[in-house]
Order: sequence, then structure tokens, then C-alpha cells
Amino acid sequence: MSKVLEQIKKYDILILVIFGFLLHYSSLFYDFVGDDIVLLITNQYLNGELPINIFDFFIPNFIINEIYTPLTFIVYWLIIKIFGISSSALHFVNVIFYILSSVALFYLLKKIINNYFVVFFATILYILHPCHIECTVWISGMGYNISALFFFLSFLYFIIAFDEKKKLNYIYSVIFYILGILSQPLAVILPAILFLWVYFFRKERLKESIKYISAYIPFLLLYLYLYRQTVLKDYRFVATDYNIFEKFSIIGFDFFNSFFPVNLCPVQPMPSLFFICGFIGFIILLYFIKDNKELLFFGFWGIISILPYSNLFFNMVFPLTDRYLLLISVSSSVLISYFSFYLFNKFNDKKIFKYICFIFFLILYFLSFISYLPIWKNNNVLHIYTYNVNPDNSYCAGVYAQILINDKKYDEAMQIIDKIISKYPSYYEVYELKIKILIEKSLFDEAIAICFKLKEIMPEYYKIYLDLFDIYMSLQDYDNASKFLDYAYVKAKEHNLYKNDKVDLFANKRLVLSYVNADIDNYIDNFKILSNNFQLLNDSSKFSEILNENDYKIKERDILEYLKKYNNNQYSRYIINLLSCFYMKETYKDNASEVMRSLLKEMNKAQDFINKGDNNSAKQIYLSVISKNKYMYEAYYNLGILYLQTNRQIEAKDIFNKILEMNPNDEQIKQILMGLGN
Repeated sequence: MSKVLEQIKKYDILILVIFGFLLHYSSLFYDFVGDDIVLLITNQYLNGELPINIFDFFIPNFIINEIYTPLTFIVYWLIIKIFGISSSALHFVNVIFYILSSVALFYLLKKIINNYFVVFFATILYILHPCHIECTVWISGMGYNISALFFFLSFLYFIIAFDEKKKLNYIYSVIFYILGILSQPLAVILPAILFLWVYFFRKERLKESIKYISAYIPFLLLYLYLYRQTVLKDYRFVATDYNIFEKFSIIGFDFFNSFFPVNLCPVQPMPSLFFICGFIGFIILLYFIKDNKELLFFGFWGIISILPYSNLFFNMVFPLTDRYLLLISVSSSVLISYFSFYLFNKFNDKKIFKYICFIFFLILYFLSFISYLPIWKNNNVLHIYTYNVNPDNSYCAGVYAQILINDKKYDEAMQIIDKIISKYPSYYEVYELKIKILIEKSLFDEAIAICFKLKEIMPEYYKIYLDLFDIYMSLQDYDNASKFLDYAYVKAKEHNLYKNDKVDLFANKRLVLSYVNADIDNYIDNFKILSNNFQLLNDSSKFSEILNENDYKIKERDILEYLKKYNNNQYSRYIINLLSCFYMKETYKDNASEVMRSLLKEMNKAQDFINKGDNNSAKQIYLSVISKNKYMYEAYYNLGILYLQTNRQIEAKDIFNKILEMNPNDEQIKQILMGLGN
């Protein structure tokens, strides 16, 4: 055994790095999941659509209205700036942070524990711990790994500074602590852990340590203030009605899961008596290890680590998630390693029992790891898994219903939605899914009835009016749609909800309404908001000059020239629609709005004919619409698709080439033409 240990000591860091990378290698090819879309892909400050400087990240609510983690968002920003929006790059950096934090933990444990084998095996268990998959494979969980890295480094440098009395190392420790709390609230407990370490291992210097540890407190209080400024504005952190039994059950569940991770899920089922036994069992464990200060220290480490996420002192929507176990798992990994080593020595003469103490947990963690890792591959896999494990959980059922809607399995989705509503009648997000299905099935009266019923229950909630806007837009009742959009805006303003993340929402809907009305002034005003006053068009002064041109022919020519060099497909479509509005105003003068609305109604009729199998009538309508508005993109596109579906490829090529004449950089049309061999 001693020879094996000697070999391990030679290459211990290399072994830890390779082991961590091999475990998570497959995750480098995983997709964006869940909040990744909102946090990264559609976040205009991170994806480069809106300008930002590094100091803006430290303003509460500026980047994302959820949680105050400025350093984590700076890391996201830098990765995207260097590699673009690449899931592989983001996954790779996340795994690197996890490996680095594991190595930092290894050095930290060596400072606290005298037994090298216990330290190494505890670090192996930590790296292998399946509960860490959520924060290591989920890009949005990267902040936990960054925070853990700085937490371990801060603790390590505090021990070095305290023992060797080197002030520079103490300054490093404080700096790492600041970086840790700015990455994730995970690190806020460090001052308590430091005091605990001094109490158990340097008790004779306890009074002296207070002045050192107190230096962390001002930074902690400042962070908590900024954190509070963020979460107070976020409706996600709402009160929950857990009783005291359920709160201690949650703690018990986390302790149990940190030792025996056999029922992993991003959102766990409601705890039961079985899980409160985990908490009681841990307290009993502390009693039996009371004479071993190292074991007792890590036992209390587990208790302190669990408190911020325990739901005991303040309520959270999701108190049970695997990422919250990142620091608790240090405690369980060390305790398992200690007892494994104890049993190893106790059964030294019995070969069958000699290695079983190590093998049991390695097999348990490894099997849990390899079964849980692929679940985070993409949204569909993850949400189907969470629903299968937790079919009675409203959140899990809701996201599964969304998958069914995306697959157009409306009846199955509706059954799940009605079941959720019967249990949680005020869960608005589920009503939105139901309204979406009703719109898709053209059951508009039922959708309107639901909205008005909700309006009576929640008259101040602005999203109800946005749903009514969508319904009336589908009905082509544009006057009512406009009215409810105005209501939504007023309600959002009244409740201070019209922030940066809501600007695009209202501007986008107003843009659609302006297009329907061929209202050029309002269209331009909202287009300015969406394109950050044309900054996202990369040539704002030139585009402003085009819009200010009085002669329509010159304006038309310059916009078409502009589209030849502009390659952002999203904004190109907006520009074509703007050109369509100009054309309508120039051609039909004061009747532009009326004609535009009639053309859109004709488009709906065409779709009805297609649904009935009357493709010829639909074709005639599309040709008629194009003759009245030569920049009606939807008519060109729908006609091209109709030709494809009826195997008229020559006519389809002609139509799609006409679209490219308007917008030469339309990637979607290029792909279609490539498929047609053009």
C-alpha cells in the first residue's frame, strides 16, 4: 500500500486533473440548457448586440435581474468575446474551473488533515460527486465553480498567513474572498468557516483571529446589500409555505444526498420523513466524532454550508437543487474518506473487507455520475427526465408541457396543464401555455375567457394584457390589440417592471402593430429601441441619412443597397418590413393602413385555402398581394414554400431568388436555394 501511495504522491495533481477532465469530457459537446438561453444567448450585453464596459457588470440588475454575480458575468462576457457564443467553449471553461477548484481543495485539505491518503481519496470523491454535475455541465452554474475556486484559495491563504504571519498572503485571502462572493453567494459563509477552523485547530489564538476575520465582514455586508438590491426586484424569490417539519426535511434531504446521491434531479420532490432522518442521522454522527477535532470541524462545515440554502431562515422557490451541495459535499467527502481509511486499517488482515470501504462509494458515485451526466445534454432530455422523476411538481410538469407544445402534441399537453391548474390555480405561467395552445387551435373565445378570468384575479399583472394582445392580433382585431398593449405598458410602468429586459418586449410588439398599420413614424421609433438607436446596424449615421431622405425613390434605392452589405438576418427582416411600410405609404397615401390590413387578411385566407387543399386559390391570393405590395416578404416566402410543397421547383427558385434581390444576405433563403441545387 505504501508503494501505491508513493506513486500517487508523485503524480497526484496530474491524476486529479486527468480524472476530472475525462469524467466531464463528453459534456464539451452538450447544448445550451434552460436559463443558458436567457442568460447568454439572448442577453444583448453579453452577445455583443449592446455596448457595455466592465464596470457596468457591478450595477445591480444591469445585466440580468436575478442574482448579483458580476464576476461570473464578466467571465461569460470574456469567453463570448473571444470564442463567440459557443457552447463548447463555455462548457470547456466551466470544466476547467471545476478542475482548478478541486486542485485548490486538495491543497487546502492537506493543510488541515495530516493523513495524505484521506486527503487524496476525499478529493477524488469530490471530483466524482454526481451532485456537482448540475453546476459543472450546466453553463449557467459556472458561477458555483468559480466561487468554490476562490473560496478554497481564500481559506488556504488565510491558513498560510495565520500560521506564517505573512500579511501579503492575508491580503491575497481577502482578495480571493471578494472574488468568491462576486461570483456566487456560495462564498458568503467563509468568515464563519475561518472562525470554526481557528476554534478547532488554533484555539489559543482565538481572540487574535477575530481582528483578522473581521476584515472580511465589511465586504460581506456590502455584497449582501447589493445582492438584496437585485433579488428584491426579482419575482422568482417569492415566499413559500414550508412548515418547520418540511424545512428540516429539506436539510435532511441535502445531507442524505451529499452522502448517498441516488435520486438526483434539478428539482427534487417534496421531502418526507425519510429525509428528515438524514438530518437527525448527521447530528448523531457529530456526537460520535466529538473527540476527533478534524472530523468535528468538517461536520460543522457541512452544517454551516447548508444554512444559506436550507430554506430555514428565508424562503426560496427551489431550496432543493444539486448545485447547492457544492460546499456541503466537501464535508461528506472528507467524512467518507476518514471512515473508509478507518475501516481499511480495522480489517487489515481480511482481504475481502480491506478494500470494500473504498470501492463501495466509488462504485455508487460512478454509477450515479454516468447515469446522470447525459441528462444535461439538451433541454428536451433534461425536462423529460425531471418530469418522469417529479410528475407532480408544477415546474417540471410545466416545462414538459412546453416540450409537448413544441412537438404540436396539444391534447397531451393540455391534460398536464389542466392537472397543474387544478392544484395551483394561481400559477400564471401555466395559463400562458394553455392560452398558447388555444391560439394554435384557433379557440380564441376560450383563450379570451381565460384571460378575463385571470384579469379578475390578478388585475395588476401586465402579462395578462400581453396575452390578450397576442390573441387579438391573431384575430386581426388590431384596435383591441392596440388597446391591450397600452394597458400592459401602463401596468408594467405602475409596478416598476418596465426595465431594460422589458424594453425589447414592448418595442417588438409595437413594431408588429406599426407594420400592420403601415405607421412609419412608430415603426422607426420602436426599431430604434430594438436596434439601440441603429447602433446594431453598424452604420447608424448612414441609415439615419436614408430615413431622413424625402425622395422615396432615393430612399428605396439606398435601403436596398444597404441590405446588400448588412448581414444580420434579424434586423434585415425589420428593414424589409420598414421598406414595405414606405412602399405602402408612397403607393396608397392616406389609405395605406387600410390596404395593409386588407392584405394581411388576404394572407390569412390563403392559409385557409391551403388547409382545405385548395393550393391554386392560395397561389392567386399570394400573387395578388405581391402585386399590391412588392416588398411583402411573407407573401413571397409563403408562395415559395407552396411551390416547393407542390413540386414546382422552377417557380420556387424564381420566388426565392426574388427574395434574395431584396435581401442578398438572407441565410435562410440561401439554404433553401442550396437545397434546390441553385
